[in-house]
Amino acid sequence: MVLHSGPHALERRGALSYDGRVANDTDGDGPRPRPAVDAAWAPVRPRTAPAAWEAAAADPRSRTAAEHDGDASDSPSVEPVAPADPSALERMLRRGGRGVRGVWRRASSARRLATGFATLGLVSALVVGAGVAAQPRYPVPVTTGALSADLRTAPSGDLWSTDLAALGATDLPDGCRGFRPLSEIDGDAVVASSAVAYDGCREAVALLARIDPSTGDVRWSIDLADLLGGRGIYLSMVRDDAGSLATVSSQEYLGARSVRIDLETGRVLGDVIGDDDSDDVVTQLMGVTSGRLLLASQPRDRVGPDGQSLTFTDGETTPYRLIDADHPDTVVWSGDVGTSETPYLAGAFLVVESENGPVLVDVETGEVHVVPGGIALVENVVQAGDLLVATVTTRAGEREALALDRAAERRWSAPLELDAQVVVAASCVIVESGRSDFRCLEPDDGRERWSRTLPVTEQDQAAVDVFQQGLETSSLVVDVTSQMRSATGDDAPTTILGLSPATGETTFSAEVPPFSYLTGLARTVGFAGSFVGQDFSKTVVTAFDLADGRRLWQQDSPPQGSLDFWGDTLVSVDADGVAHGLRTTADVVPATAEASR
Repeated sequence: MVLHSGPHALERRGALSYDGRVANDTDGDGPRPRPAVDAAWAPVRPRTAPAAWEAAAADPRSRTAAEHDGDASDSPSVEPVAPADPSALERMLRRGGRGVRGVWRRASSARRLATGFATLGLVSALVVGAGVAAQPRYPVPVTTGALSADLRTAPSGDLWSTDLAALGATDLPDGCRGFRPLSEIDGDAVVASSAVAYDGCREAVALLARIDPSTGDVRWSIDLADLLGGRGIYLSMVRDDAGSLATVSSQEYLGARSVRIDLETGRVLGDVIGDDDSDDVVTQLMGVTSGRLLLASQPRDRVGPDGQSLTFTDGETTPYRLIDADHPDTVVWSGDVGTSETPYLAGAFLVVESENGPVLVDVETGEVHVVPGGIALVENVVQAGDLLVATVTTRAGEREALALDRAAERRWSAPLELDAQVVVAASCVIVESGRSDFRCLEPDDGRERWSRTLPVTEQDQAAVDVFQQGLETSSLVVDVTSQMRSATGDDAPTTILGLSPATGETTFSAEVPPFSYLTGLARTVGFAGSFVGQDFSKTVVTAFDLADGRRLWQQDSPPQGSLDFWGDTLVSVDADGVAHGLRTTADVVPATAEASR
C-alpha cells in the first residue's frame, strides 16, 4: 500500500456504518381488490419479480436459519407493501364504463383471447422495460491484473489470526509491531514490519514474511535487522520485471542499504549493498528498477551536524554509479553529477542532466545518447511502454512534453502551459492544467485522444492519482479534494472519480473520507483507504458501489493498528503485531443490462 497523507485527517468513530435499505414485500392472505374488468376474462395480476440486484421478497411462511436455530427476535421485520396503483389499462376501462364492457362481451371468444394475450404482452413488456431502465450500470472491468473480490457486505469476525511480531529472532519492541503489505507472489502477500504510527519506532527492526492471506499460514520469514542495521525502520521493495527476485531496501536519513531476496524461498542472495558506517563516504540510494540500483557517494564531511542534511560548495560534484543488483561490483554506468543537476531513473531509462544538456543512458547496456532539442531543465520522467516521456523546459524558456526511444530519438513533443503537469497512467499520457483540465495523449505518437474539464467548484482541485498504477488497473483514477472545511470543522471529503482511458467519460464516482486513495477495484465495488489521526496511527477502509457511489460499509483498524487488503483478504493488524484475517463474503451480482464504458 502506498501511504498518502495530508496535514489533517478525519477521525472516524465506530467500526461499521451502513447506508441503504432494502424494501421487503409480502404476499398476505387477505382479500384481494376486485378487478376492474370481468373476472372471467381478466388475468390475475402477477407479483412483480424482484430485480436481480435486490434481495428476494420475504415470505412470512418461510423461516430463516436463525429462526430454526433459536430466537428470531433479531430478524428484520417484514412490512406489507400497499397495493399498487391501477394500471393505465384498468383506468381506461373504468372510464369507458358499461360501453367498453359491452363491446368486450360482444366480441368473439377468439378475439377476446387474442386481445387478452396482447394486453398481457404489453404489460409484461412495460414491466421488463422498467426493470432494465432502473438496473444499475457498472464499469466494464478492464484490468491488467486480477480484480478484487466483490465484498459488498462488511467483514464479520476473524477468519484466522497470526502473531507476526513473534516471528523474528527477538520480539519486536513496542511501537514497531506494525505490518504492511509490500507485494504479492502467487496469491500470497509479502509483508514487512513498520512503525505503528508516524515516527513511532526508533528501533532497528526489519522483519519480512510471506503469508497465505486465506489461512494466515507463514510460508517463510526473514529478520533483516542485523543486515540492514539501524536503517531497517521502513522497508521498500521493488520486484524484478520477471521471476521471483526483488530488491528490499531501507533508508535512514541519508544512508541506505539493500539486499536481494528470492520471494519464492525467502533466501537472501549475495551481500548487503550500500552504506557502511566505517567508510569515509555515505552511500545514498537514488533509485531502484528491475535488477538495477542507482547509488550516490557523498563525502562524510558534507553531512551536517544533524546527520540529515548535506552542504555543498560551488563547483563540487557527486559520483554516481548504476550497478547490477545481482553483481554489485558490475558498474553499468558511472559519472560525476553537479550539485544543481539531477539524475532520473525510470524503468529501462536513466536521464542525467549536465551543463551541455541531458543524456539518456540505457540501463541494460550502459550506452549513452545525447538528448537533442536544446533542453535546459528536465522536470520529470516516466516510462510509457517502450518510450520515455519527459517534462522539460527548453533553453528558449518553453515547456513541453516529449517522448524518446532508447537511442534518445524524439518520437513526438507537445507544448505545455506553465502550470501543466504530465502523468502516465492507464494507457494515457495525461496533461493536467488548471484546477480540472485533462488531456489524454496517445503514448506512441502524442496525438490527443480526448480532452475534458471536470465540473468542480472554485475550492476544488482535481488531480490524477499517480499511485494508482500499483493497482494494475487501466481505469484512470482522479482525486478531487477541497480546501473548504465541513460544517463540523473537519476536512472536506475527497471525491474519487474513474475515467475511461478511451473516452474520458466518468465510469464511477464516490465521496470518501478526506485524503482517501483508491486501494482496489472489484466488478461492482471500489475500495478506498485513508490514514487518520495526527500521527496517522489508524486506518479506515471504505467500500462503495461503483454504479451510484453510495457507501456500502466502512471498517476501522484497531488503535495503533492497520487495515489493508492482503490479496482478497482484509487483514487487521493490532498494536501487538497480531494479524487478523477478517471474515468476508464475496457477493454474486448478476451482469448488468448495459455496462458503462
